[in-house]
Amino acid sequence: MIRVVSLVKDYALGGESFRALHEISFEVPQGMLAAIVGQSGSGKSTLLNILGGLDRPTSGQYWLNGKNVGEFDRDTWAHERNHTLGFVFQSFQLIPTLTAWDNVALPLVYRRVALKERRERARQALGEVGLANRLTHKPAQLSGGQQQRVAIARALIGDPRVLLADEPTGNLDTQTGEEIMALLQELNRTGRTIVIVTHSQEIASQCRQVIQIQDGRVVRDEMLGEATR
Repeated sequence: MIRVVSLVKDYALGGESFRALHEISFEVPQGMLAAIVGQSGSGKSTLLNILGGLDRPTSGQYWLNGKNVGEFDRDTWAHERNHTLGFVFQSFQLIPTLTAWDNVALPLVYRRVALKERRERARQALGEVGLANRLTHKPAQLSGGQQQRVAIARALIGDPRVLLADEPTGNLDTQTGEEIMALLQELNRTGRTIVIVTHSQEIASQCRQVIQIQDGRVVRDEMLGEATR
């Protein structure tokens, strides 16, 4: 599903070149629940930006769903990103003036899906994450865990093949974070490929594949089998 080969990312800083990623290679199979784990400054955020199409590598290859991303032009990559990837952010990134229903439906507006269909699909997505009774609530009327569930429903509404979650429990208390991880595990059991970027070894231990990044290098790539709880 995801394959990166000898991925390098350099940045120019003060007239000098800084290498954020050093020849990174790994694969995440279809249907996997994977964690990319590392401390601040390890390079995991740079890697996430490349996987999500927000940045391009200096060299190396990135294959997504059997396609070489390096061969995409801007429009092709935008289309592929819109139809293949879903994003969940630490800060939720919900629009405060919109209801949960409308926040979740928003991605379908850009696909020009008719109002009736996008509302029905948003209702179904919110039901899938346990918020069928919160359709008309705005973010300020929801708990942090509920807001993250809305964000997950929004990521799912386009039926992406890969879900990228950036520190999805980072702004949540321990119990709520455990509930969100349980939800992601359940979504993974339905066949979705999920990649969680985290600094937490505890979160990583609940995944089935752990890719550890340190100083821009992969220092561990391990299949854990069934995730622990």
